[in-house]
Amino acid sequence: MGDLLYVGRSTKKKLMKYGIYTIGQLAQTSLDFLVLQFGKMGAVLWRFANGLDDSPVKRFDQNYNGNERLIKSIGNSITTPRDLKNREDVKLIVYMLTESVAMRLRESGCFCQTVAIHVRNKELKSFTRQTKTEKPTDLTNEIAELAMRLFDQSYDFSSDIRSLGVRAADLLPDTVPIQLDVFGHEEERVRLARLDDTVDGLRKRFGNLSVRRAVTLGDSMSGLDPKKDHIIHPIGYF
Repeated sequence: MGDLLYVGRSTKKKLMKYGIYTIGQLAQTSLDFLVLQFGKMGAVLWRFANGLDDSPVKRFDQNYNGNERLIKSIGNSITTPRDLKNREDVKLIVYMLTESVAMRLRESGCFCQTVAIHVRNKELKSFTRQTKTEKPTDLTNEIAELAMRLFDQSYDFSSDIRSLGVRAADLLPDTVPIQLDVFGHEEERVRLARLDDTVDGLRKRFGNLSVRRAVTLGDSMSGLDPKKDHIIHPIGYF
């Protein structure tokens, strides 16, 4: 059941309360009943469980011709296996999500100009924050650091956190010229780009968990796969 898009820990628990334990059982459940219990999301869950999706296929235009791209953002989110209680927990998940977001940016030949986070606590209260990047980027470190800066500016841990999301938006092709840094920081950016490319290559050959950052080690959540254990959002469903 948890493999179905939008079925997180809370939704799964509520479905099980009604005796719905599998995707097959969900597909056979009355649409009216699901809408009554879950509102609009009930209809979405029913359609997904039945393999129904009549939304148009969207083409990703690799050629930049001055027009806005159809895909405007790349993002990932996760309902964590346990509640996040401190900054170290959040940093682990932010870097895990950013690893996948940045890798997909590079695979798509894109830079982002905006980084956004989405936070939901255990009371199911949520918020979104975003900020512009200093320059277009696909670097894992730069995106993760901006995401953490947004979080630090916005949350005080008055409640534990249930889910997190990281999104890269305002995409540009990675062929656009970028103004060099007059203060000499470009060497570091080149080093980070080479490091990301090397890590991408190793993961493609040996698996997503073959290379991990130190910040993602030493925790029960450190075994989460940065490209499998969360929801990938290339285009918003709604």
